[in-house]
Amino acid sequence: MARVNTATEGLPSLPQALSAVLDATQADEADFQSLARAILQDAGMSSRLLQAANSPFYFRGSPCRTIDRALFSLGLDTVRSLALTAAIQQLFGAFGMRHRAYVRIVWRRSLTCAGLAQALATLTRYPRPEEAYLAGLLIDVGRLVRLAEDEGHYWPILQTATDDPHLIATERETYGRHYGELGGDCLEAWGLGRFLADAVRYHLEPAERVRDAHHLVKLVNLAHALVCLPATLSAAAEPECNEAALAAADTLFGLNEGLARELRNRADEDVRRVAGALEIELAPSAAAAESGPEASDRAAERALGMRVRDLTELERINAEMARAASLQERCLAARRALYLTLGISQSLLFLMDADQQSVSAWVEDEETPDFTLPLLPGRSLVTDTLLDREILRHEEDNAAGLPVIDQQLFRLCEAERLWSYPLLADGDQPAGVLILGLSQHEAETLEARSDFIRSLAREIARALARAAPPPAAPSEDMQRIRETVHEAGNPLSIIQNYLGVLHRKLGEEHEARHELGLIKDEIDRVGRILLRLRDPDAVPADDNGPASLNGLVRQIADIVDGSLCRTRNIRLHLDLTPADPPLTVPADHLRQILTNLLKNAAEAQPSGGEITIATRAPTTVSGRRVVPLSVADRGPGLPPEIQAAAFAPVASTKGSGHSGLGLSIVKRLTEEIGAGLAFTSTSAGTRFDLALPLPPAGTGSASSGTMRT
Repeated sequence: MARVNTATEGLPSLPQALSAVLDATQADEADFQSLARAILQDAGMSSRLLQAANSPFYFRGSPCRTIDRALFSLGLDTVRSLALTAAIQQLFGAFGMRHRAYVRIVWRRSLTCAGLAQALATLTRYPRPEEAYLAGLLIDVGRLVRLAEDEGHYWPILQTATDDPHLIATERETYGRHYGELGGDCLEAWGLGRFLADAVRYHLEPAERVRDAHHLVKLVNLAHALVCLPATLSAAAEPECNEAALAAADTLFGLNEGLARELRNRADEDVRRVAGALEIELAPSAAAAESGPEASDRAAERALGMRVRDLTELERINAEMARAASLQERCLAARRALYLTLGISQSLLFLMDADQQSVSAWVEDEETPDFTLPLLPGRSLVTDTLLDREILRHEEDNAAGLPVIDQQLFRLCEAERLWSYPLLADGDQPAGVLILGLSQHEAETLEARSDFIRSLAREIARALARAAPPPAAPSEDMQRIRETVHEAGNPLSIIQNYLGVLHRKLGEEHEARHELGLIKDEIDRVGRILLRLRDPDAVPADDNGPASLNGLVRQIADIVDGSLCRTRNIRLHLDLTPADPPLTVPADHLRQILTNLLKNAAEAQPSGGEITIATRAPTTVSGRRVVPLSVADRGPGLPPEIQAAAFAPVASTKGSGHSGLGLSIVKRLTEEIGAGLAFTSTSAGTRFDLALPLPPAGTGSASSGTMRT
């Protein structure tokens, strides 16, 4: 195979398609499904994504051959960066708008072919219809690559070619191979597999020559034959399937004429719906194609330019707020950004107080806030914004009936309009409220940029929720720990994404749903443990664990029984008090304590052993209310050196693969939650007794903090 340049830089895309991708990456609740749908509407963006996912920088051991998997491997931030780069190249690259009519032809052909290939795959029981869609989408990638690499020579060829055979003959004479062969080489070099590459490589062959080829090759070959759309600027459109295409349908899959035409018409209608949603004109006049871009193209180019401007501005603003060392400096940076980007000179920030029950704002440069508003409904435009988590707007003409605080805000901001935005950081974490004071003219002007203001409010919320940078650089060891935790988060995120996809594919009623939930919960817990490792001094967030101790014990027992005990033929018994004591300590700490104790107990016993977990009703020990919890096994007992160490780290007696840190971790965690810990160990077994603290009646638990929203 000839050497091929695999770079996807410069591949042209329609600005409408790129705008849809950028919008999907910037949505308040960006999800991979909507993003994948947007990407799969454009061959150029799909090619960029697949090449990046299969590059040495992101390759994870096996090729990415679907857009879904590429998204999981790259992550949202990387995809957003790729889309933004593509948009900038589209706006300022060599193509400009002069080839927009041709790119529209390629877009319609490839999307129609993709839909046909997927429909044919389903009809003929091909096991991976999404692979057929992708192959159909990329049939013309060779043209785009050649146009990007050799525009001066290739563009005149495209302009003068009358149909595919004419274009193929001219390409062979000029380059030695046609665009289908070039496209197949590119896809194979990008790691998409030989069969998918062959489907693009041989999609121009007569049906008789591919009748015995791989199923995917035949699918894409027939889909291309049924497309019946012009391949070049000078070709005439063919509104219906021609005789050669209908004959190919019979030759390759035995499809009759009526079914072939129906599939073709369905695919065409699907593309028309997509084009309508993206405001893409499918059939511009020939005169317009020669004279220059149509009004719809110019509008799409302007819209894409605005999105690029907004996104680059957001990146700059985010970087500026990230450099701010204190909360006060971040507030100032946010208000400065509103003025510099939108011309808004009157703005006010209400920040969430530490008690999570009120918001405060500083108008004067004083230590004491000028306003402190309880988070109660109906008290103010500010509090309703945060409680309802919706953007609210008021006009000065209607201010007389508002609470006095809102009337004061109109006066302070010298405004005819007040726009109020909830500041919600990642995970919907409330950070405060942004108030914009506008004149009527400013409000009318900024209406067109409401999406950008919403995105800016989200960046401000993230900046305000971000902890202030440490006063000194971390030690080398701590830096290495943080880097390791950061890198460990990548595979954990991918696993979580795949679990979500698997859960959706299996459905709510599948018998494995419970096990998938357990896996997800444990991965979440691993992530929280890693975060504690990275920030050991951080105050743990409120724990949303089970409401009862017995409930948590059952959860952990279920996991350990399935993963450790059954494989070792060890019986796990639960002896739980009917009193069902309340859970009064952080659930993650107790999960980790129990997991370590149960793991030690299982590994210490031979096949056929026994473990018992017991809970008892709350009692009083030395004047202190506690909940007893115990883990007992029938193993050989702890070695004398471990008993003498009294939970200090020691060399493990279990051989290689064991660190000997389990009991020391249990000791540290029990101290952190204020629990008592003791053990007895003989040749007949070992028993660990925990005394979990129980607050006096009438006081809240350590993990039951609430916030009114």
